[in-house]
Amino acid sequence: MPQQTNTRTTRRWIVLGLIAAVAIAAVIIAVAVAARFTSDPAPVPSSSRSASQSSEPADSPPTGCLGGPGRDASMLITAREDAPRSSNGAVEVAAAFVRWLNQYPYPSADDALAVQEAALSSNAPAESLVDFFAKEPNLSGGLVPDSTPYYLSTVAGVYHLESISDDRAEVTVGTSLVKDGAFSPTLKGSITVVLDWEEDGWKFVSSEGTRSTEELYSIGKPFTEGC
Repeated sequence: MPQQTNTRTTRRWIVLGLIAAVAIAAVIIAVAVAARFTSDPAPVPSSSRSASQSSEPADSPPTGCLGGPGRDASMLITAREDAPRSSNGAVEVAAAFVRWLNQYPYPSADDALAVQEAALSSNAPAESLVDFFAKEPNLSGGLVPDSTPYYLSTVAGVYHLESISDDRAEVTVGTSLVKDGAFSPTLKGSITVVLDWEEDGWKFVSSEGTRSTEELYSIGKPFTEGC
């Protein structure tokens, strides 16, 4: 997907799309969210992390699975609570948010509200995530048909720390797309997430597609496990 700058007066979540395709924008809580995909062949991951390996509270190399293998609010909130105030901690929370947001069926209304209250930064626009999911957007940008089960996985994924300071981190997360339970052999995604450290943990500010998947996978470090 070609890189685009949003020129609308309010910021938007930008949905997933194919490289070289026209960017497809969807209004969410005025926060930009995007993924880029490549159709180059990629290794098909063999399995995801087991439920027994649910958490890595220490500042170890990013697993891509902090909070456990689930894709619900509990996973994301646990990842935020367990992640240290470090670059590795920021990477883990960024990966958890990418995994939580990009899936169909959508997160439940209760999950969306829990994430809104516990995991969004005060610097993120305040319009409700519940209202956004109620509009039933195709967050794949048409990459998968409407109402088709899919999610993004960090199994065989990569990450790149773009920048970090005491209170802000920017991380690009590379993922595989899983459609109807099967890993795509060709599609990989790239989403750059901005996080702020607030109170006692990393919280989500915004995300967008800033790097092509080819570039990201050439410079990114692999997650040690993935979910």
